[in-house]
Amino acid sequence: MTSEDIARIAGVSRSTVSRVINNYPDIPEATREKVLKAIREYNYYPNASARRLAGSKSSTLGLFIVDIKDNEKPHHVIQNDEALLYDNTFFAPFTNAFIDQANKMHYYVLVSTIFSSSELWKIQSSFCEKRIDAGVVIGSGKEDYKKILDLMKKDFILAAVDVETENSNKDKAIYINTNNYQSAYDIAKHFIELGHKNIGIVTGDLEKLSGKTRFEGFKQALKDYNIDLPDNFIGYGDFTEPSGYQAMKSILQSPKLPTAVFVCNDTMAIGAYKAIEESNLKIPDDISIIGFDNIKISEYMSPPLTTVNICLSEIAKTATRLLIESVEKGAIEPVEKIIDVKMVKRKSCRSVLSD
Repeated sequence: MTSEDIARIAGVSRSTVSRVINNYPDIPEATREKVLKAIREYNYYPNASARRLAGSKSSTLGLFIVDIKDNEKPHHVIQNDEALLYDNTFFAPFTNAFIDQANKMHYYVLVSTIFSSSELWKIQSSFCEKRIDAGVVIGSGKEDYKKILDLMKKDFILAAVDVETENSNKDKAIYINTNNYQSAYDIAKHFIELGHKNIGIVTGDLEKLSGKTRFEGFKQALKDYNIDLPDNFIGYGDFTEPSGYQAMKSILQSPKLPTAVFVCNDTMAIGAYKAIEESNLKIPDDISIIGFDNIKISEYMSPPLTTVNICLSEIAKTATRLLIESVEKGAIEPVEKIIDVKMVKRKSCRSVLSD
């Protein structure tokens, strides 16, 4: 069965069949239904490869999950069955929401994971082979994102999540970020309002925009309120649970302990909780903790974790909508969208004003 056969059965031209398949809006509804009826009755599937060669849209978005570590060896995502991609508290909900929103807008999603810089060619390949109309990159550090842009042609439609916009890249992609800086500033301010003066931090991956700007916002708040941040109150993490555990263990070696610690995401906070418990300390009696992301488990931790709610589904929906709008217009429309976040206060913090 060919498109010519469908055209003959439906009593229309071959070009009309093509326009119906590609969902052009200028086809009368009666004609569209007639063609679709013939397609359904004869189980006709257009040749996707031929359509791509002819320049038609694939109605597919690419989702490129970049999770590269410094040594570029297999790490927490792929080392064991307990920590695969689908169980990652950032990538998994984003992926689910992105696919769901794309499907609602009649688009498919091609998902590709990238664990080393040598695999960045997958992004270029997906565009050049016309397997996708547009794509979004999540999880990329600054240097890897520069490499990605070097691989991109001018007409490729790309979005990036958690990537810093600069003069050199702001017109090359759609950017979706959250207000990490202000949120981290507000976290430090909240600790200070509770009377804390010895305040520490477990950072995220400082190669990622979220890790860098949360650290910067936190430090600026302490500076504005004339509060020192000793080096031994800083634990360096990478957004994973083991790194949160090790970073908190490091902080707990300090001669004088902090009374409050900002842990830059909830996954690391799980590790931090474990380290604090092993040191025979209690939250919030001995140390107040605030996380970031508001992952599902945070409300069930003991005590329930005060955190910042970041709506990954909204980020994913925004990325999907902006990509498809650009695809439909035939050109990228560079823009940066900032998604609002909100602190969720639970029971992992206490006031020390009366101490």
